[in-house]
Amino acid sequence: MKKISIMDYGLGNTWSLYNSIKKVNNNVALFSERDGKKFDILFIPGVGSFAKAIKLIKQNNHFLEIKKAKDENKIIVGICLGMHLLFKTGAEHGINEGLNFIDGSVDILNNKKDFKLPNIGWKKIEFTKNCPLPFLKKFNDRKFYFIHSYVAQPKKDGDIYAHSSYKNINFVSISGNKNVLGMQFHPEKSGDIGLELIKDIINFF
Repeated sequence: MKKISIMDYGLGNTWSLYNSIKKVNNNVALFSERDGKKFDILFIPGVGSFAKAIKLIKQNNHFLEIKKAKDENKIIVGICLGMHLLFKTGAEHGINEGLNFIDGSVDILNNKKDFKLPNIGWKKIEFTKNCPLPFLKKFNDRKFYFIHSYVAQPKKDGDIYAHSSYKNINFVSISGNKNVLGMQFHPEKSGDIGLELIKDIINFF
């Protein structure tokens, strides 16, 4: 059974994700409780601001640990804010450097004063032709739970796996490359379909 680790850096719905993963894979532990070398897949959750998250990750020395895991070809999965951290920069509360696993930036979904944020609720995801992970296609047009005000903007089309929309604005809902995968939505808050996605990600990699 694959060993799963969850990065518990102080921001995020860590226990909600832990309980969801445990339903499909019993070999899951928090990063702080598991030797960094003893996992196959690392989940990075997140709820809050990009600026605070990257600060906490650097303070706790997790920045280099996550980069090391990436270099060792372990699978890195970012959820919501955790997905944002995979990018080169984030613009929430100033421009801050991210993990730079995916070339691109994280910016506000819409900066018009009369545009209601955050985007909250169930939205469909639509996969692009660029998605290199065929097992994901079964989730095309399925709805997942979103809550966010900022969105990732990959520079390379090949790093865009799926789109969703809010008030007629399309945004990237799944992005990745090589051994990195990011989801803007919360599979752990998306009921049975979310659990199925988590299970399929773990089994595929």
